[in-house]
Amino acid sequence: AERDIPTWQRWNDYGIGLFLEGKAELRQAEQAFREVEALGRYDGPLNLARVYLREGRIDEAGEAVRRAAAHENPAAPEWSLAWFSGLVNREQGRLVEAEENFRSIVDVTTAERLKRKFDFSKDIEVLNSLGRTIFDRAEQLHADNQNAERESLLREAAKQFERTLAVDSEN
Repeated sequence: AERDIPTWQRWNDYGIGLFLEGKAELRQAEQAFREVEALGRYDGPLNLARVYLREGRIDEAGEAVRRAAAHENPAAPEWSLAWFSGLVNREQGRLVEAEENFRSIVDVTTAERLKRKFDFSKDIEVLNSLGRTIFDRAEQLHADNQNAERESLLREAAKQFERTLAVDSEN
């Protein structure tokens, strides 16, 4: 029967349902999200990035995020682009860029976020990803002349994990 739900949204909802079902349905979810992208929505490539990340197809996830970022009407939410960019950058070893992506989510307030009453400063998943990324940066520093920088990064990582604990003391 005809419904007043846009075609892109029906494909997107179908793809999300498949994505949530598990690994066996990821190929079908990918096809559904390709339909969404073909219909001109940023949701398609953004959700393709989810699929690709779950499958370990990191380069393809990065390409999908870039395609989502190119959409203007409507534009993809900047916090979603930052999250997926951070995940891709982290997986590709670009830890400084990943840290910047995650910080832009938890430490920046925008007019759109205020309007929608979004406060990501207490998002423990992002805070933990930020803390792990900073910790990993510290772990890369082994030389004696890097001790001060390593200690500074470890203190900063601990600070991010303390932010998580302030939100959820059992995390």
